[in-house]
Amino acid sequence: MNILLVNDDGILAPGLAALHEAVRELGTVSVVAPDSPQSAAARSITLHVPMVCQQVHVDGRFWGTGVGGRPADCVKLAVRELLGQRPDLVLSGINAGANVGVNIFYSGTVAAAAEGALLGIPSVAFSLQGGGEMDFRRAAGHCRWVLQRLLEGVLQPGELVNVNIPMLGGPRPCGVKVVPQSTAAITESYSRKDGPDGQAVFQLREHFDYGPEQSETDVTALEEGYITVTPLKSDLTDRLRMGHYSGVRWGNPPS
Repeated sequence: MNILLVNDDGILAPGLAALHEAVRELGTVSVVAPDSPQSAAARSITLHVPMVCQQVHVDGRFWGTGVGGRPADCVKLAVRELLGQRPDLVLSGINAGANVGVNIFYSGTVAAAAEGALLGIPSVAFSLQGGGEMDFRRAAGHCRWVLQRLLEGVLQPGELVNVNIPMLGGPRPCGVKVVPQSTAAITESYSRKDGPDGQAVFQLREHFDYGPEQSETDVTALEEGYITVTPLKSDLTDRLRMGHYSGVRWGNPPS
């Protein structure tokens, strides 16, 4: 099996190294990742400037290809140009911090996996909840355990799965829950400074809160200490509303 490994924290991130160690026995693993951190890059791609790609060596050994672009760029380039063989599986992560709820829309980790799924390759995004010790080696063991079960006939070509590992320690993780993405809004804030020439300079603060939660979502399950597994899809069409919009008397467009 040919596995493409990517992330959004950068090619030298410890989460990427831990995931590589956990899955390297499953097949041939190729690393193509951003050459610098790209958190919250979402599905953005590089259009107007060239992307520099260079080989990265660690301890004198070839590690992977660093890309001067976004996580989605890395998957596109890997599949279209850089790899000799098309990957059978795309794995993204392990991200330093959870990717649940509406934050999935901003996540470069999920975006990289989504790009793989869009290309017809089964893809999984892995993240580790922050707030405690970031034991990526132990988290990678849980990722491998979940992946093994996904590969036992569940994960299909073009499917996208988002997996989050809770903060580790004590009895955590408590188990696994297959749960939907929370759509509760988040409350966030900005710090403001007055810049020169009357400019207002804003910086998004790191702390945020989720709004009122439904029960049994990725946000609530992760907080309860469960590994969360959420199947996602690239098709954003609201099919329940299609009939309403189709029923509008559109008439003819103006000439």
